[in-house]
This record gives sequence, C-alpha cells and structure tokens, in this order.
Amino acid sequence: MKNSDTYQHVHQSYTQIIALGMICVLVLLGMSCANEPAPSDTSTGTYESCEGFIDSNMIENLTGAVGLIERAQTLDSNDIPGLAESGAVNNCIIEVFRTVGSTDEPSPGDSLVIQIVQFETNEQALLLYNSALASALITTEQLQEQLGDLAVIQQGLIGSDSYLMDVKTGGIGAMAVYVHETAFISMSSTADSDGKTLLDAGGLTAAAIMVQERLP
Repeated sequence: MKNSDTYQHVHQSYTQIIALGMICVLVLLGMSCANEPAPSDTSTGTYESCEGFIDSNMIENLTGAVGLIERAQTLDSNDIPGLAESGAVNNCIIEVFRTVGSTDEPSPGDSLVIQIVQFETNEQALLLYNSALASALITTEQLQEQLGDLAVIQQGLIGSDSYLMDVKTGGIGAMAVYVHETAFISMSSTADSDGKTLLDAGGLTAAAIMVQERLP
C-alpha cells in the first residue's frame, strides 16, 4: 500500500472514532434542557453558559502558547427529534484555539475541543463511555496493525473510567475520554500536517484533570 493510501486510511479510521463520539451524543443520547443555579464558586464551570470549565489562559500557562482564545456553546437538543428521553440534561462544546488569519476558524495543530455531556445518573454517562471505549479499542487495534507503537491507547489516566488514545503520526493527534460522576467528557487535540499539536498526550491528560476539577 502506498504511503499516501496508508495515511488516508489511518486518518479516516481516527476521524471515525471522533465522529462516533459526537454521533453517540447527538443521536443515541438526546437531552432535555435543565436550568441550574449559577455556582457560587467562580472556579467551577456552569452548564447554563458552558463557561468556567477551562479557558485560554489555563491552556497558555500549560503549553507556553500565546494568542489563544476560547469559545463556549450550549447545544439545544430540543432541535434533535426523538432524543428527549435519553437521560442527558446538558451538553457543552468548548474550544480553545489560535485563529487562522483574520477568521474565527481554529488553526490546525493549535486547537483543543472539549465536549461535556451531563446526565441524570452516573450509569447513563457510563453507557456512552463504554460504547466509546469499545470503538476506540477496535480502532486502535486496527491502527496498530499499520503503525505499531505509534498508535496507543491507555486506560485509567483520569480515573477508573477513562482512556487516552494517541496517534503519533499522520497529522492525527490525541483524544481523552472519561466519566466523572454524571458527566461524560471528550477532549481532542488534533495535529497539523507536520504532526504539531497544541497538547500532546501528557498535556491533554493535564487539561482533562483541570476540567474535572471544575465540574459542578
């Protein structure tokens, strides 16, 4: 197989696992909007605005990067038909990134994307986690057949229900997924064509712990 064909196959496989996590949230796991009082502790994030879980200053201090910005968005699953009884009550997307030129688009290799889904119970959060883990294990096994130890998956780095998937080639990057109480968290730091990432596996783990400490 040509190198270009191998890269394309690897990139497609890793893209599928990231897409699967999003599909699980948006298709398998609908949610109803819930109002919560704003937390009194300013170091705690809030699901109402999706702010406070992490910001650009925290990532700049962690990485030494400068010029990063953050963007937080709540997802309204009431717009998704047939998903009201899933048990998920809040869904946040948070991005920390450097922009491309004068646009507001994240620069490849300089971005972190976080999705936080809050459920009614821990069991519901674990259901999504176990599905994501099973798919990640299969994908990693397939990548290892082509890349060897350049594709790895580690479990238990951010608590008992967590894994980190790292692909050190092909402009792919790393992804951390974990459950904390009733929250399912997925974090990804993709690479540019030269393999540069805003956060390597160690940095992504550290950022995941930062987010975990700020969950309500």
